[in-house]
Amino acid sequence: MKQELDALLCQRYPKIFADCQRTMCNDGWFDLLDMLCERLQFWTDHNGAPQVVVSQVKEKWGELSFYGHGGDQEQNGMITMAEAMSARICECCGGPGAILVSGETYLSRCGEHAPKGARVAPE
Repeated sequence: MKQELDALLCQRYPKIFADCQRTMCNDGWFDLLDMLCERLQFWTDHNGAPQVVVSQVKEKWGELSFYGHGGDQEQNGMITMAEAMSARICECCGGPGAILVSGETYLSRCGEHAPKGARVAPE
């Protein structure tokens, strides 16, 4: 993710990103991460839930992986849902996408950003 987008997430959600200053994913997932963090922090602030603190955000097997500690069952559900949604969002542009395989690499991409020869990943 571009440094300015990482910085924006850290600025908006300093408690969530207290232990993580750099995400290891592409810009297309910024809105998904922004909404996830907004909901996580709202839940903590308004429902007395434990603070979620992320240690790592990255792409793994074509999907978002959001690692951290804290939070409750509802917040864990939010994270699971965002990770699942990432498989349908192009990691490059944020448009509709799908999990593709290019060589041995799994990617979440739209048709425009799919590498030549990529194919839909088996389920």
